[in-house]
Amino acid sequence: MDKNNKLTLLDCTFRDGGYYNSWDFRPSLVIKYLHAVVAANIDIIELGFRNFPQESFLGAFAYTTDMYIDSLNIDDHILVGVMIDANSILTSEFTIFDALKILFQSKKNSRVDLVRVATHFENIEECFEIVKVLKKMGYYVGLNLMQSNSQSDDELLRISTLVHNWKLVDVLYFADSLGSMESVDVVRIISLLKSNWTGNIGFHAHNNKGLAVSNTLVAIENGVTWCDCTIMGMGRGSGNAQTENLIIELTEKYQLHYKVEALFNLILSDFSPLREHYKWGESILYNLAAKNNIHPTYIQEMITDNHTAM
Repeated sequence: MDKNNKLTLLDCTFRDGGYYNSWDFRPSLVIKYLHAVVAANIDIIELGFRNFPQESFLGAFAYTTDMYIDSLNIDDHILVGVMIDANSILTSEFTIFDALKILFQSKKNSRVDLVRVATHFENIEECFEIVKVLKKMGYYVGLNLMQSNSQSDDELLRISTLVHNWKLVDVLYFADSLGSMESVDVVRIISLLKSNWTGNIGFHAHNNKGLAVSNTLVAIENGVTWCDCTIMGMGRGSGNAQTENLIIELTEKYQLHYKVEALFNLILSDFSPLREHYKWGESILYNLAAKNNIHPTYIQEMITDNHTAM
């Protein structure tokens, strides 16, 4: 990592971890988490998704409304983000402009700083309008490219040029959605994106092969300045790069300002029991899924289904 490049550490525990508990976290845990991540000097917390109403029950972090965020009294020293699924905007009954006006108010009236737009490659062109509206509303905007490892060199080059020419996106993320990446894949994608895109690049790792932290460190060494993590790796399927492990590596390697000790009580008293209950993490099934390009959601459902014989 170039010493002149500031690293941005984004913890998305409630957003990605919500795939295990329907985004319904205990209020006492939420309070402890918010205090801990501020004390640990985490740069950004991505609290959850911003969604239209759903038919089935989902907890507060599936919607992460401004009213709910205001009730949390989050410390001003940390930035706050939410994620939207581009497909939910594009397939709604509303125009893109109207859909976003329903979900978001102007940044000046919102505690949210960052909105990340998660998209599959086939929908990227249509995300231009989404990003443009969000920027006009005053938000810092990230574009999150899902299942990046399945894309050809030519497609990654095309997308890097396309997004660069928009001159709207603040950080271009690529996600290891299937947990299939190894270090060579991380380097390949970064190199291709950097050929045309000159802004910030972010990386979201999954831990199917137990490589989430090491892949994130490789990404940083190759120019990524934003990286995702979650407490104890809590996230869909096998989970993500563990915040605490990543902080230990970053502070040792780069003498950065993060404080892992601020997370210890939260991990031991709250997230260790959660992991014991939901059993996320690296396993042979997730490893095999990654090698065969099977989405981790299928494995998660199989493991957590009480009717499945294991």
